[in-house]
Amino acid sequence: MRKQIFVVLILMIFTFVLCSDSNRIFLKIPIRVYKKGEYLKGLSVKDFTLKINGKVRTIEEILTGERAIGDISEKRNFILQFNLSDYGKNITKGIDFFINEILKKEDNLLLWTPVKIYRIKTDKIKQNIISDIEKIVRTDSFSYKRLKEAAKDRLLSIVRKFDNFSVNGKDSNSRMSNILTFLNDYSREWLDYKSKFLVPDVGKYYDVFSLLSLKYPGEKYFINFQQREIIPSLKKYYGIRKKINDYLSAVAGTSESSYSSSISNAIKKIDRSILLSDNFNTEKFISPFKGANISYNLILFHSFRQTGDEADSVSPDMEGILRNISKSTGGYSISTNDLQDGLNSILKKSDHYYYIIYKFNGKRGKKKIEITTTDNEGELFYKKKFSPEEIDLLIRMASEPGITVSEVKINGQNLSFIISGFSRTGKKMTGIIKVNIKFIDNNMRSLMDKTNTLRADKDSVRISLQINPTIKGFFKLEISAKDLNANKTTTFSKYIEIK
Repeated sequence: MRKQIFVVLILMIFTFVLCSDSNRIFLKIPIRVYKKGEYLKGLSVKDFTLKINGKVRTIEEILTGERAIGDISEKRNFILQFNLSDYGKNITKGIDFFINEILKKEDNLLLWTPVKIYRIKTDKIKQNIISDIEKIVRTDSFSYKRLKEAAKDRLLSIVRKFDNFSVNGKDSNSRMSNILTFLNDYSREWLDYKSKFLVPDVGKYYDVFSLLSLKYPGEKYFINFQQREIIPSLKKYYGIRKKINDYLSAVAGTSESSYSSSISNAIKKIDRSILLSDNFNTEKFISPFKGANISYNLILFHSFRQTGDEADSVSPDMEGILRNISKSTGGYSISTNDLQDGLNSILKKSDHYYYIIYKFNGKRGKKKIEITTTDNEGELFYKKKFSPEEIDLLIRMASEPGITVSEVKINGQNLSFIISGFSRTGKKMTGIIKVNIKFIDNNMRSLMDKTNTLRADKDSVRISLQINPTIKGFFKLEISAKDLNANKTTTFSKYIEIK
């Protein structure tokens, strides 16, 4: 038999577990596994292989996790991100529904607009919260729209200057030079626009998520209200590009073709930059979400102000990138202009994942993680790279004291143990602990699975439970105790025999 007492500190995705021996540190990696689009259940230690920096490591334990936005028994942190420049009734409807039907006063709420990030107090009258959020989102979306419109005008001005391009001009060298000037000017202005308004600032996500992990315990959910991007100049650029290519074909093999190679390369550069999937580091963008174990949920809606030629999306592949984030973090994605319907769909989603636990060897620095499964059709999602700074931060967090399970005893059909080290908050200095007790047989079946949430006004609490008399033989006893005030969990596991 072996005894392991794990104290779990959930920070980023690479989570540390301290044993009763302070020199023994265990790492806990959440991983999501899908097969044919569905969550793959029932996997155990023997189904996974783990490599750290290319070396196979022993997996000590596999635990399972499940969460849903509608579970109000857990502390919840919400990040509402509004990526939009048009404010309309569908936005108001979505905000009203979220505040009235989802948000509780115990929740933590961050509001992320294109301009700024706000922390919203949730212990106020709901109508006041709604009014505050609607005012912020409306004001910031209009401010953001002004910035975008100015950038669009600069793009359009370059297009207009060149829009009268004609293949019938007399000075061919001047014409070729003008083509190159246009392409270089457009490329420069387009790349500036793209960096400011289309490509997310990954560093900002790391900063916000790290702050959440440090200061705010509880489950974390990200909901992105994403308006499809509109660039009116893009369609006109495509028209000019066709005229340029037709002209190059017409002058091929003549003295005028000396510029052709430079012009073709300039066009290819712009075309590559327009397709985000070809030049955007998707994994780098997903990494902060995996790192903070945040479920990313996406509500993608079309502009309700711009129609016709202006309603073309600048980069339809961006939708694929965002949907990939949802899938890999256990979230949900939907395309709808009915934001209430989108939120309702998210509420119905459950996030399932495994925790892979292994012993830390004491070596800091960069970590490259590689996990495989025996099921060749399994699709795995987990954080694959960690910087030295991420590892150092996790080690510091792991050193903090946390909730523990001790003095586990079985006397006949009676199980008893003590829970201590949990946080006590509020005026009455109360601890809130969610306890789960399982007896698991050799076939990974749970013959006994009991969960209860306790309140404690003392520094420790003793639990006593009568074991089902039908449980006989060898089992793994697993006791999980989660400190809901501090969002810290300890998992005690022991192989036992009940006669």
